[in-house]
Amino acid sequence: MHLHGHEYQILAEGHGTWDGVITNPNNPARRDVHILPSAKLDLFGPSSPSYMVILFEADNPGVWPFHCHIAWYVSAGLYVNILERPDDIKKYNIPPAMSEICKNWGDYASKNVVNQIDSGLRNVCVHGDC
Repeated sequence: MHLHGHEYQILAEGHGTWDGVITNPNNPARRDVHILPSAKLDLFGPSSPSYMVILFEADNPGVWPFHCHIAWYVSAGLYVNILERPDDIKKYNIPPAMSEICKNWGDYASKNVVNQIDSGLRNVCVHGDC
């Protein structure tokens, strides 16, 4: 799993549902990518999902993707945006060039077939330019 905008520490990981116990408290390594333990599949009984508990300092306001690097898994939903310090984000101005990029892509996609394998990004209005 990869977290943009931060480095993090792994406090616990395993299979099933996390019980709230930190199993790796002395974890000096800081990283932005870590391999999530694979789920345990059982054809004749209940399968067991996996989990990973991370710790990072919320010192970088923004919307930060936390995702798997395998595209098929991202398409299946192994992706989340972390909204960090939303009140601080409101203080920033979006550069006009960013709004123009979104508008240009929308114009292109409305007139051309886009080979898209998943649900993709949703159009978001920026400064009312949709």
